[in-house]
Amino acid sequence: MKITIDNKTVEAKKGKMILDVTQENDIYIPHLCFHPELSPYGGCRLCIVEVDGMKGYPTACTTQVEEGMTIRTNTKILQEMRTEILQLILSEHPSACLICDEAEECSDFQGTIRKVGFTTGCRWCPKDNDCELQEVVENLKIDEIEFPVYYRDFPVEKNDPFFDRDYNLCIYCGRCVRICQEHRKSSVISLNKRGRYSTIGPAFNQSHLEANCEFCGACVSVCPTGALSEKTRKWSGVPEKYHSSICPLCGLNCDIQVLTKENQIIGTLPPGDPHLTGGELCVKGRFCLIELVNNPDRILEPQYQFPEGLGFITWDEAFLKASDKLKKADGDRVAVYLSPDLTLEEIMAAKQFFEQEINTTNITSSILTNNLIPYISFAQKSISIEKIEKSDSIISLFLNGNYNYAPVTLAIKRAAEKGIPYLQIGWINDTTSRFTSYQVIPEAGKEKELFKEIVEYFEKGKKVSTEISEVVELLKNSLSTTIILGPTILDLTYGAEILQDIEKIIKLTGAKLFVLNPYGNLPGLLSLVNLKTHQDILEKISKGKIDILYLIGDSPFKERPNVNFIIHQSPFPHSEKLKPDLILPSSMWGEISGTYVTFKGKRNKLKAVIQSPEKVLKNPEIFSKLAKKIGKKELKFNKIELSKLIPKKLTANLPEGNPKPNENKIQAKTRAFPYVLIQEKNPHIYTGISLSKFIEGMREIEPEETLIINPIDASKSDIQNGDHVLIKSHKNSKTYPAILRKTISPGFIRLITSNKTFEFETNPCPVRFRRYNV
Repeated sequence: MKITIDNKTVEAKKGKMILDVTQENDIYIPHLCFHPELSPYGGCRLCIVEVDGMKGYPTACTTQVEEGMTIRTNTKILQEMRTEILQLILSEHPSACLICDEAEECSDFQGTIRKVGFTTGCRWCPKDNDCELQEVVENLKIDEIEFPVYYRDFPVEKNDPFFDRDYNLCIYCGRCVRICQEHRKSSVISLNKRGRYSTIGPAFNQSHLEANCEFCGACVSVCPTGALSEKTRKWSGVPEKYHSSICPLCGLNCDIQVLTKENQIIGTLPPGDPHLTGGELCVKGRFCLIELVNNPDRILEPQYQFPEGLGFITWDEAFLKASDKLKKADGDRVAVYLSPDLTLEEIMAAKQFFEQEINTTNITSSILTNNLIPYISFAQKSISIEKIEKSDSIISLFLNGNYNYAPVTLAIKRAAEKGIPYLQIGWINDTTSRFTSYQVIPEAGKEKELFKEIVEYFEKGKKVSTEISEVVELLKNSLSTTIILGPTILDLTYGAEILQDIEKIIKLTGAKLFVLNPYGNLPGLLSLVNLKTHQDILEKISKGKIDILYLIGDSPFKERPNVNFIIHQSPFPHSEKLKPDLILPSSMWGEISGTYVTFKGKRNKLKAVIQSPEKVLKNPEIFSKLAKKIGKKELKFNKIELSKLIPKKLTANLPEGNPKPNENKIQAKTRAFPYVLIQEKNPHIYTGISLSKFIEGMREIEPEETLIINPIDASKSDIQNGDHVLIKSHKNSKTYPAILRKTISPGFIRLITSNKTFEFETNPCPVRFRRYNV
């Protein structure tokens, strides 16, 4: 259709809003509440226009175009009305710098007046020079405020893990509320109170943690002012460049853009317009990468364990000490651990070095346990995320999507909103739980029987219990069921047996499978290297068959194993009790270019956006120089040579697992042990280190070695947040601090651990607990 805007005839599509059409034709209309990913709102009223034949002054963001419509966007009366509306907004917003005659000089010469406790003007605001309100004020040429000015004097809220909130800067555009409700489907925040005392946040004065916020940062991304600001980049200013890359913190490899300034990464955002996209990142991709790459505990120089203790050495000395040990070593007595977070190029460089220079086949990764092997074989059959929403029904098994896998949890939520039945089996109340039509909470030790019962129904027609009747009916009647499998199953005592039954269910029902991969480039690692299992290498170490241990971005040992020499090559420090003989600092995400690959064969590109610290080397460079020092064969590890070595088609090679029968029998719950402990190895790992250990915000939302107890259960034993709790099973007992969260179902307790083995005999494990007076 054709319409007229400011005396110009333009083409427009039916159903479009006036504001959409003006933006497509580079016609500027001031606005603050509009967002392209959200439903029309019309709250700020700045986008009013004149339309022939229409009464009043409709808002351009809520008015659809019609054939032959004549629109005026910049008349004198419109500008006067917008000026008055904007002055009303500014009367309750710190605006001294916005209307100050000396604002430009202040910006140039008085930058040090920033970083105060509260905001009274733009120079004190973290959004200075990156604020949409500033742009609108400049466009409308506001130089004074005619209304009484009122400062609301709200305290700045700094208690949540990843971002601060200063509601003195809030203009009530509603973007944060709408992005949380409409796009992220979380509905954590809403407008509270009325008038000048209005704030935005969870209901009933809950913290964001108590309200089960995912900390995805979508609200921060779409805020047009400085009301919401990231802790890590609050005072970094405007980025100089935006770079496209991917997130390495799980197998989804989400697209991201990296913000840099003066050779430093200052933040990460979802793809798209930095001021408009809410995106589909989880807390790790949105907030954790910047804290990893800028972490003060990073290894920045080579170190060697002298008799007097650990000391810094030069790279030449480090290569000399490493080569002296490696060139004398028998390859069969050298073991190598590789991180699943290395790029294809880094993995290929390691493969060439250790197979050709060291002649060892003892290469593994600490994540490659016997339980993981059948799980990976499932992952190779996984469907794409796009097909989840096209299913007739969805069942999630042991899914914990609170701080993980945002594209998958969003797909589940969108599907459920369309009326697609969603069932959940597990103990965790995650961000998808409120969308379930039915939830099955397995009894301790009965998970295996639950899945066995489903198999026998489809194989033999046996009756099923009431608990799983809806699951069976859904599988039987649905034309296309998608089963989403979470990695928590890997930690269960009967996990391998359950996986076998899930495979039978898929064959019997024709259901499709989506398997979540918690490791960034696991398919790439399995495709390029013929790995041994972690248990195989541990067995060799225990028998004294390994002399040298070379750890590359992997940290499988809490204490020093029985070997003669340990090399720790990583961006991050080792555990204190490991006591490596040689420490080599390596580059990490953001400093390296390379490739990740998914189980579906899609290759995703990491990009180097900054230079590595001065005394830090890239992994291929370390291997190349070390090979030259050893003197056996020159290896060229530049980017082009490595790319030539990587096969065009990658297929994961799975080692043969050797699962041992479960000797521990899970005791049935008794009155003496009325609760169930769920133990989970920390899923938030990068190059062998726990994000919960290195990032304060992750430590707050996913603490290690801490009991997570439902408030209902805690109230029965008079347990408060932070209390120490003694937990006891049939065979073991231990004391942990406790936090209260609704994310675990009543009757269950969750324990996240970084240990490779669990403290309690079975998982899940019947227990009892009480408050422990320290």
